[in-house]
Amino acid sequence: MRLGVTTAVLAAGVLALSACSSSSSGSNSAGGASGTAGGSGGHGAFSACLIISATGIADHSFNQQAWGALTQAKSKLGINIKYLAQSGSTDYSTLGAQFVQQGCSMIIGVGFNTQTTINTLAPQNPNIKFALIDSTLSTKASNATSLTYQTDQAGFLGGYLAAGLTKSGTVGVYGNEAIPPVELYMTGYVYGVQYYNKVKGKTVKVIGWDPVKKTGQFVGSFTDVNKGKLITQAEIQQGADVIFPVAGPIDAGTATAIRAVGGPSKGYYMLWVDSDGCLSNPGDCDVIVSTVQKNIQTSLYDVVTKTVTGSFPTGSYLGTLNNGGVGLAPYHKLASDVPSALQTEITQLKTDVASGKVKVTAQG
Repeated sequence: MRLGVTTAVLAAGVLALSACSSSSSGSNSAGGASGTAGGSGGHGAFSACLIISATGIADHSFNQQAWGALTQAKSKLGINIKYLAQSGSTDYSTLGAQFVQQGCSMIIGVGFNTQTTINTLAPQNPNIKFALIDSTLSTKASNATSLTYQTDQAGFLGGYLAAGLTKSGTVGVYGNEAIPPVELYMTGYVYGVQYYNKVKGKTVKVIGWDPVKKTGQFVGSFTDVNKGKLITQAEIQQGADVIFPVAGPIDAGTATAIRAVGGPSKGYYMLWVDSDGCLSNPGDCDVIVSTVQKNIQTSLYDVVTKTVTGSFPTGSYLGTLNNGGVGLAPYHKLASDVPSALQTEITQLKTDVASGKVKVTAQG
């Protein structure tokens, strides 16, 4: 399965937001935010239904990418699409049950919080296809699939980039919650810095995460942008001049803090996470040197397309550098700040990690 971020796919993310805002939205009977969009092509009887977190459809992260995939599928295949967002006391199981009652052809859960719901519903509803994004299902039901991502590979490239850019010799990282998908990004980042030190004979230091002790800096929330800013300020005070927040929309807090100390003109940069920050959050592109990407939109679109055409991919799908499921975004406005030699090294490193020549492990 070949994945890649194309112009059409990225444009779909923008279309996703307009599709959502122009569709029926508001409060549904379950108490969550909702949105629908009808298809007009040859697969109008097929409905793909998305369960998302309370951070909403325009979170500049997972939810936005997943809705972008469905919007693209609606445009290309003519399917119907819907979403329900967790809200207040309404739990994910209630949203899932509502979609079952509505007769959805495919139900997709975004994030580990929806894992129990998908695990429960899939074996109970063999005529519906189920997909879980960014977590692994325990059910062996033939109508369920998991989409997971080897984000430590992309984080490895991001760590190498950060180490190559730093002038202070210290780079930072932090996460939103201490959960495996977040820690995987952070570990890859640390190992990427270690690899840079190994091949360059340098001693760049990482603050914010120790992959051996499993201790580090976390917001403790998926939405507290201000705390993300405060953590960034603390890491800057400790000497970090390149910071990688693995925190979804909280990344905006880091952008504010980086800009406050002078940004790139003063040697301070950040890496965005998940969706290309310069496309999903263009107002912060002036301080984003690159994004460590989890390409949910491209992979989910591929899975939905296969499902609609009768070749639902059972088992687990793993996004890697090799198939384009993860990657490092372009440098956009800051390309001239990244030395050409460093850019060349990262391009080669991507090839070497994808082929297995370079392992994403601790670099002793």
